[in-house]
Amino acid sequence: MTDDPKAPRPRQSLLLPVLIPLVLLVGIGIVLWGFSRLLLRMEPHAATATAFITAAGIVTVVGIVASRKRVNTGSLLTVGIGVIGVAMLASGAALLLASKQPEGAGGPSVILTITAPSGAAASGFQNNSLTAPSDTPFTITFDNQDPGVEHQVTVASADPQKDPSATTYVQGAGITGVSTVDYASPALPAGKYFFFCSFHPTTMTGTLTTSPGASTEGPGGGVSSSITASGLQFNTDSLTFQAGQPTQFTFNNDDPGVQHNLAIYTDSSAKQNLFRGEIVTGVGTGNYTIPALKPGTYFFRCDIHIDMNGTVTVTPAGGGGSTGPPTSGPPPTSAPPPTSAPPPTSGPPTTGGDTTTVTASGLAFDTQTITLPANKPYTLTFDNEDSGVPHDIAIFPDASATNPLFTGDIVIGVKTVQYPIPALKPGTYYFHCDVHPDMNGSVTVG
Repeated sequence: MTDDPKAPRPRQSLLLPVLIPLVLLVGIGIVLWGFSRLLLRMEPHAATATAFITAAGIVTVVGIVASRKRVNTGSLLTVGIGVIGVAMLASGAALLLASKQPEGAGGPSVILTITAPSGAAASGFQNNSLTAPSDTPFTITFDNQDPGVEHQVTVASADPQKDPSATTYVQGAGITGVSTVDYASPALPAGKYFFFCSFHPTTMTGTLTTSPGASTEGPGGGVSSSITASGLQFNTDSLTFQAGQPTQFTFNNDDPGVQHNLAIYTDSSAKQNLFRGEIVTGVGTGNYTIPALKPGTYFFRCDIHIDMNGTVTVTPAGGGGSTGPPTSGPPPTSAPPPTSAPPPTSGPPTTGGDTTTVTASGLAFDTQTITLPANKPYTLTFDNEDSGVPHDIAIFPDASATNPLFTGDIVIGVKTVQYPIPALKPGTYYFHCDVHPDMNGSVTVG
């Protein structure tokens, strides 16, 4: 019996040849996206090396598969599995090496931050007076924010230009801004030392004082003077301030095109904000005034990337350690009190014209005027409809946007929150989004 030549032949399904490449592309995309998150958390040189090794491995796998006489479905699966395998191996090796980096054999490492701001060749280091514990090795984190200019840090027993016999303890390699590098310093006996930039030794100078049990950073008995955001992480997870007085503090953002800030809360729940610094977008510097805080332990973070966080220790003015957790409520400050008034025991009911909801959408508020009742707390609903974009509402006495009367938590992406606006006196105020200050308007209270 022979086959009928006129009989219809069975049709092969076209779904499988189309579906397999699509599934592979989606899988490779997911792996590459996750791989990019890992690269962003590595040091730049390590990330570059890891990406190069991964790319070379993928090219090798594809080359081996392409050399076969026939490329079929199994070959495509081999390519997909090979890409995933190479990415996983490279990521695992990078994370393993990163986890083995020493932090100091004797406990937490001591880190001093020295910053060269833009124009440092003429103006000098940002902080020219540092303290460190004596007889303890430490690390100098040098942050060169001077674009295209080479700087470094040298620590010596005295100024070599005045004393040619001065002993050099740290001779850091030069780096061209904008970039950051760590220099290891040996343990130094108690005393005063001279640090300078060998490229600009007359203008970029400073003094390092070491003493038993001293804290690190700037003048004022171990008061922290700066922090740097780089590679989606802070260069320290511990800050120290002195109780009862405001602190001038410098915030350095070394991440191009990325928004960062520093905010301080009573604890890690981040429900009660004590200070929120202005957001710095891309490579730049923010000058913060940290308000006076009571002795205790607090929590700080970047409001945009909340996994960038750490601990704030506020020591008594006499220099002792922490006396325990801070008392509830905002800390006292030396600045004049805000113009908001304490809520009365009773007050007129909310009028029909009061604003109940403000919406952020398309990088704009849906209203430029907020109306609130006078002399009584009020709950305002804030609705962020911009996917993946951070917004908030902050209220100020005027358009200078200083001495905030209320600062709402930053909301990232599509989300709705309730803002407890404090009692305000009758009058006209100013509001804006801290992340996008051109989103603003007026607040009418009365």
